[in-house]
Amino acid sequence: MLNTGVQNGLFMSSHPEKIISPKTKKQYDKIIRVGTGHYEKGDYTTALKYFTKSLDYKNYDPNILVLMARCLFNLGMKSKAINLMEHALDQSAENPAICESLGSACLSFDLNELAIKFFTIYIQLNPTEPIGYNNLATALRENGQLDESIQLLQEVIPIYPENPYLWNSVAAGVAFRDGYAAAHSFYEESYRLDPTVSIVTSNLCLSYANLQQYDKSLEFAKKTVELAPKSAHGYQALVQCSFSIGNFEEAFKALEWHNHASQPGSVFMPYNIDKWQGEDLNGKTILIGAEQGIGDEILLASLYPAVIQEAKHVIIGCDPRLVPLYQNSFPTSTILPYIAAEHDAGYRVRLYDGLDKHQIDYMCLYMELLRYRWRSLDDIPDMSEGYLKPADEKIDYWKEKLATLPHKLNIGISWRSGLQQAKRDMFYATLLEWAPVLKAKEVNFINVQYGECKQEIKELFDTCGITLHNFEELDLKDDFEGTVALMKNLDLVMGPSTTPVVEAASVGTACWWIHYNSNVWWSFGLDDKSPIFPDYKMSIKPHTLDWAGFMPLFAEEEFMPWLTTKLENMSD
Repeated sequence: MLNTGVQNGLFMSSHPEKIISPKTKKQYDKIIRVGTGHYEKGDYTTALKYFTKSLDYKNYDPNILVLMARCLFNLGMKSKAINLMEHALDQSAENPAICESLGSACLSFDLNELAIKFFTIYIQLNPTEPIGYNNLATALRENGQLDESIQLLQEVIPIYPENPYLWNSVAAGVAFRDGYAAAHSFYEESYRLDPTVSIVTSNLCLSYANLQQYDKSLEFAKKTVELAPKSAHGYQALVQCSFSIGNFEEAFKALEWHNHASQPGSVFMPYNIDKWQGEDLNGKTILIGAEQGIGDEILLASLYPAVIQEAKHVIIGCDPRLVPLYQNSFPTSTILPYIAAEHDAGYRVRLYDGLDKHQIDYMCLYMELLRYRWRSLDDIPDMSEGYLKPADEKIDYWKEKLATLPHKLNIGISWRSGLQQAKRDMFYATLLEWAPVLKAKEVNFINVQYGECKQEIKELFDTCGITLHNFEELDLKDDFEGTVALMKNLDLVMGPSTTPVVEAASVGTACWWIHYNSNVWWSFGLDDKSPIFPDYKMSIKPHTLDWAGFMPLFAEEEFMPWLTTKLENMSD
């Protein structure tokens, strides 16, 4: 029998549902029917138990193996799912369902070119099934081939005009290429055709947020949870939407599903330590684990000072690159780098060397810390003066470096994410589109954009004659203490809601975020700032403008008046 992970008790609760092995075709069909019902309701654990039991009667059915693999994927057990699919493919290479599931698996791992191949084979095997065209368009979109994705859907939709998934996919492609305002009517048509599809309501939640219609966004986030009450993506949308409008209670409830195994990027700490759920930490030792991206890790380190003050001892797990900075910033705490690993069942885990589990009372991830500590705006401390502290000698080093530049005013600039993908381009202005800001006189503009960007800086100079100072000796991607030491000496850091601006804010440097279309979730309902950093600025590009249209207006109406006042104050 195939080992799916169910037989070893991984999914079994203390009161497991009794499932009898089928002896006849009728009993087998009933087990499959019941299991499929649980699958369609999103109860993947129970569905997997039924499908596994069906193997006692019929050890190989590629369609059931596909359903089992999908259950495993949704439960976060990706390695087991892939092993199961490889077995199924070996047994039935010409089965379109196998190709469809393998393509979906590739999409979940960003193996987009391979997904395109699987979905193309699926269409060849099953050319009259619209889901194949939908999936191929999705893979093309995720691979950055937006025009090809949209063109395919334009050719297919007239054949299947009542298919909501095709309309949803064309909306997603148009959103990435032309913006949410252009895509919204396609999302609405998809919803009109079938208002029970949770991925459509989830996308409408996102679309309304980008149109700054936050009440409608919340409405569709709630609809998504109603339609898919056991799917993490709906709760994730509800958390983001609720926090962005300052609805802490709604976010608190939705965070019960945070870091669910079915959610991409979830990580776990495999220790037999009590999970902290808001208990008093006086006299207690707590392990706080890292999760998500490093930008969020730095942002939510703003929670740590209060916990350190309250608890007997705090052990902070973090990205290895943050260890020197955190050791200097939180000297009374134990700072441990995480070791990324994978559990035998396929879960992503983070391990910490040197832990004495018997000396630790509680453990939690930092979003769980946020959930219980920040229940209202009044609970969020003003961290405008910073909470991270680079070494003094590093601050002094960059102070001397900056003194060699021609002007007194130093402004750091970042302009995009380090992950460059065609589908993400709409969220960020290009460096050339920043030119109306960067042409300002009497300012040293300093590059704080991590990753390979020499060509963009050269293009800025060649095209506009603008110098963006770039200290090549500093590794902006991996040397976090050196980077924030540089930022500590800057007068302002500007950019999107990516890691560099958060780094600057964490050391008390003035910041100015430029957001795409809508507030970030950590604005917590405030229009032009975050309660974490209330002294700093946020500007939002309206959905009616692209970046080329917005940045000149931003420079003229917001940045230049600020700069004039700043220079006048410096000359006094």
